[in-house]
Amino acid sequence: MTESFPFDRLRACTNFRAGDLLPSCGAVNAKELATALKEGIEARGLPLKFEKVHCMGRCHLGPTLKLLPAGPFLLGAQPEDAERLLDMLEAGDIEAATTAFPNPDAKE
Repeated sequence: MTESFPFDRLRACTNFRAGDLLPSCGAVNAKELATALKEGIEARGLPLKFEKVHCMGRCHLGPTLKLLPAGPFLLGAQPEDAERLLDMLEAGDIEAATTAFPNPDAKE
């Protein structure tokens, strides 16, 4: 990561909604993704604080990740994507990360 990397936190939704009425991040491997990301951040010594949260309102597109402060949502990553995502973040390549894990609701 470069000194100009503008983010200091990576937040992950691990919400699991009971039943099958509504989608949830927890139902699509969010807990496994969160574990892989937390372990990867620690192993690499990245200057990112990792936070698990209950919901960020994008469960229908999850798992949901968000870079903070004021960063993009990264949507749909799976546990096997964790190393690739961390490579992108470590390189400071936010454009690659948002391309690989896009937010279809984002305005261009």
